[in-house]
Amino acid sequence: MRGRVSRSIAEDIQPLEGYQRLVGRVSWVLAAALLGALAGFGLSSIRPLTYRATAILVIGVDYSRSLWLDEDADRLALGRVQELILSDDVLGDVLERTAVGSRGGSTSPRSISELRAGMRLLWVDSRWELSVEGRDPEQAAETANAWAESALEQLSLAAKHAWRVAELQSLFFRVFCRPAAPSGGTEESLWVCDEGIPSSETAGIPTELITEIEQSRGIIPALSFGWEARATPPTEPENGNRAPMILGGMLVGLLVGTIAVAAGGEPLA
Repeated sequence: MRGRVSRSIAEDIQPLEGYQRLVGRVSWVLAAALLGALAGFGLSSIRPLTYRATAILVIGVDYSRSLWLDEDADRLALGRVQELILSDDVLGDVLERTAVGSRGGSTSPRSISELRAGMRLLWVDSRWELSVEGRDPEQAAETANAWAESALEQLSLAAKHAWRVAELQSLFFRVFCRPAAPSGGTEESLWVCDEGIPSSETAGIPTELITEIEQSRGIIPALSFGWEARATPPTEPENGNRAPMILGGMLVGLLVGTIAVAAGGEPLA
């Protein structure tokens, strides 16, 4: 048996032969690149435009009212804030506020899961960006602002319950301390603390405390939050730049055309 049964394309194509084919059929390669660019333009044209609007909040621990938290505790406290902002309670309220399911047509989200898919939450330190993607710029801005408003209301409500938790805990852990001389009879004194006698006002506190803890949603009392900037309707679509898709299509066409010409046909003298 002469030669090998099968050879790779790289073995079949000699550099000089490939170069001769490319020189002789460069118009084919350019045509393939043009077709790829046209395909990229077509795909970018049929893809629906989307807009993203962003509302910005300022949320952080108010250290004028709290002892300094270590890094883990601070991250945990803000993690509870993130969970609340992304909760079904907040997003359900956003759907009711904006009537997203009825005003935007068949392309608008009709459920919390669909609404969440177009949302993005980004926070660095005390700056929280709440952005919403939509087909209509006015609707995107309206939804982003409704999301921020609902989040602030839920944070305010949770913070009130958190302060109530702190008040109830102070009743449980209130102690009375007094200086007392040690048994050795020296002039030095030690502080002796006794638990106070619960008054009738503490009746029912355990049940109320548990209820308030649940309604606080893990939010700490010493939390500050408010607006930094409201969302405005974007003027440019998020995916409006067609140049990358056209360029990508052209490069793919150029590559495919080059390989096809170099691998096929007879070498040109």
